[in-house]
Amino acid sequence: MKQLKFKTKKFQNGITLIALVITIIVLLILAGVSIATLTGENGILTRANEAKENTEQAEENELRKLTQAEAATYLEEHEYTDVSGETVTIPAKCAVSLVEGENTLEDGLVIIDANGNEWVWIEVPESVTVGSVTDDEIESALISYATLYRDSSYLDTWYEGCGLEEQEYADRYSEMLQSIKANNGFFVGRYEVGSFDNPVSAEDTTRKAVIQKGAYPYNYVTCSQAEDLAEGLATEGHTSTLMFGIQWDLVLKYLETKGVPISELKNDSGLWGNYMDVEFPVEQGNQYSIYNDSTLGKWAIVPENYTKPSFDTDGNGVLLSTGATERNSKMNIYDLAGNVNEWTLEKSSNNSRPCTRRGANFSHRSSNNLGNPVYFRWSNITSDSFSSSGFRPALY
Repeated sequence: MKQLKFKTKKFQNGITLIALVITIIVLLILAGVSIATLTGENGILTRANEAKENTEQAEENELRKLTQAEAATYLEEHEYTDVSGETVTIPAKCAVSLVEGENTLEDGLVIIDANGNEWVWIEVPESVTVGSVTDDEIESALISYATLYRDSSYLDTWYEGCGLEEQEYADRYSEMLQSIKANNGFFVGRYEVGSFDNPVSAEDTTRKAVIQKGAYPYNYVTCSQAEDLAEGLATEGHTSTLMFGIQWDLVLKYLETKGVPISELKNDSGLWGNYMDVEFPVEQGNQYSIYNDSTLGKWAIVPENYTKPSFDTDGNGVLLSTGATERNSKMNIYDLAGNVNEWTLEKSSNNSRPCTRRGANFSHRSSNNLGNPVYFRWSNITSDSFSSSGFRPALY
């Protein structure tokens, strides 16, 4: 009997050890499954985070709609006092954004008009134009203030083909100067002008123009066509045009005062611009397009969690839709650097190429060509229109 009991005990000990090993293996498998369930691409935590982001985006979209509805109730211009105590005059049919981070001068004051278009306030300190009365005096004061970004080869002077008649140009310029003097600033489009209509590969000005996130940049337009479209974006009682050269310079001066290094404005804007040789993630899901990529095709809508490469598979640049990534914004202004060059009303001294574009685009700033920062100027003939050129209006 003792021998029988001894054998039974040994047999039972063996079973216990095997069971323990199997139990550990099973637990490890279950742990792996649990971790994958929690953290995998389709895991609970991932989905929870996506649900949170979707909820936040839905709430933000609702606030924009509410602001747009509120804008329609303002039949006259009105005053808005910032938390800092400073006051900004808001145009009729416009309201200050209800979205957090968009309603203070510290972050970049955003207004939304009754059409859903978004504008950002560009402050020009009262001290800049104090004592100035005439257009010449105001112009001189503004040029002195933004002198770092001026170029004597480019002037705010009328030329045939800019989209305005000579007297219209003079009137708009005077109106702009006097408005800056009276209001201590002006508004610019928060985004490059875009369209939600299908992108094109040739001139087409029938697309509806908007200043909103997630639109295709309104490219393939000449300077004069861009001016016509810009005028159509005006709010009630105010004027909208392409930016004059001094306004572009004042935007750069404004960014400088808000802490953007001069080197990033004048020398290399690659840290916050969409250029062909820089890589960065795009946060806005599939709210952008790609230009001429052999894998995805031209104007393809690409998947979420996309990282814009440093040179795509064809060695081209990638054209993003408006507001595709926070990386490319400063003071709530998106894509001022890179993406598309922007037509202005500034005239080049080259009379055969008088039209001026500012900034650079998605197909520039290669490793041997860093000379295309946001400050940059291009001279073009009046009939030029490109995939890489768009525009951004000013409101005053």
